Amino acid sequence: MRSRNPRQLAEGSEQPINDPEQLGQLFAERASAGDLEGMLALYEHDATFVGPDGATAAGSAAIRERLAGLLELRPRITVLGGEVVTAGDVALISNRWRIELGGADEGAGYEGRSSEVARRRPGGGWSYVIDSPSLTGAESLAGRRHALESTGPGHAGTRPRASEFQGGVTVDGADPQVPAFEQLLFEQDGRVARVTLNRPARRNALSIQLSDELLAALELVGRSPTIRVLVIDGAGETFCAGDDITEMGSWGDANEIVRRVRGYQRMADTLADLDQVTIAAVDGYAVGGGLEITMACDFVIATERAKWGMPEVDVGITPGWGGTTRMTRLIGRRMTKEINLLGALHPSGRAVELGLWNRVVANDRLRAETGALVELVLSKNQQALRQLKLIIDKGAEADLHTAQGFEALSAGLSGAVNGAWQVSDADQAAGVLSFIGKAELWQERRALARDFWVDRSVATGGQAS
Repeated sequence: MRSRNPRQLAEGSEQPINDPEQLGQLFAERASAGDLEGMLALYEHDATFVGPDGATAAGSAAIRERLAGLLELRPRITVLGGEVVTAGDVALISNRWRIELGGADEGAGYEGRSSEVARRRPGGGWSYVIDSPSLTGAESLAGRRHALESTGPGHAGTRPRASEFQGGVTVDGADPQVPAFEQLLFEQDGRVARVTLNRPARRNALSIQLSDELLAALELVGRSPTIRVLVIDGAGETFCAGDDITEMGSWGDANEIVRRVRGYQRMADTLADLDQVTIAAVDGYAVGGGLEITMACDFVIATERAKWGMPEVDVGITPGWGGTTRMTRLIGRRMTKEINLLGALHPSGRAVELGLWNRVVANDRLRAETGALVELVLSKNQQALRQLKLIIDKGAEADLHTAQGFEALSAGLSGAVNGAWQVSDADQAAGVLSFIGKAELWQERRALARDFWVDRSVATGGQAS
């Protein structure tokens, strides 16, 4: 492929691309051939390129620099498969590929995936508007990281070290080991953990990878014996812009979409079911999936400039993990219809008025006010907080009398943990100890119960059937 001469390359790049499915294959061919101009011709003049390192290149000049950095690594790219969803003059593209770097004898191979948005040009032909490739499998980078990093931070194909994604986290010895997250930051300071959604170039949109990492981080918090408060925020000036729409073409068929949405529901349920107190610290936009995250938290503090809403209706999709369900339980059916059917973006103050969020603070006071709330929460009886959270959340889903049963049992548990655990006609663990030792109490109880009514019918008044 590298034997083609520059004239052949230039002539090939001038041909209009009549099918968006061709874009990925043409990019692979031109990159493997070292054809920079041909690669650049696949992009609109004002396109955006988001590299595997999260850095954004906007416009032809910046994209040229990124692509030139990739060509310095002498790539050979093979497309492994892909999917395209087309709606009018816009196409969502998802490709899987393999890239080998360096010469034939020293090449290092990695697999990756890319999510792109393409648009039909007015004069005909398709081109990229957004291109976002990523490498998969952090382990595969270990043996070749020095080659990637030697090209400098401005080149495509580079990727931060795993430690850069951990925010310098130190975890107490009794806590689970923190994995090397790539699209979020996980920090722990004693009894407080902070999860920061870290895709600022994409307004912290929930990619498939970020969603998987968020679920892993929540499960990590849930297993921790020391964490008592979790704060969730977003990098840059946006909390979360919702699901990454550019990846939806890779979700698969209708059944696979159901599976993906159930996965998001599991993520939200995991957040809501944590026995730690959870706080969403919102700046900028919290829309779609970003708003759904806040609804699964116990407290929400937002800046005056924060905006929120459910704009899915204008994309032609519906919310999948809280936008209609949790919202209805928080603010009622009528207001939930207004928010979802109209799709407007609302100021933060209205979320407080509706009971969706707790507090609005000055733009420069978000971290301070969040810290003050954390301090207050940590001063409380933590067992009481856990019980309160459980009976409020579960009671809200039950009828009044069932919910009151939760309250009564919680009152008994409160008495027990405060010292009144000895009930006069309880076994005080005698039954358990007798079972383990097959002692007299166990034998006596089983002798009475083992064959009771097993050979008689209640319907016949005790007559054998």
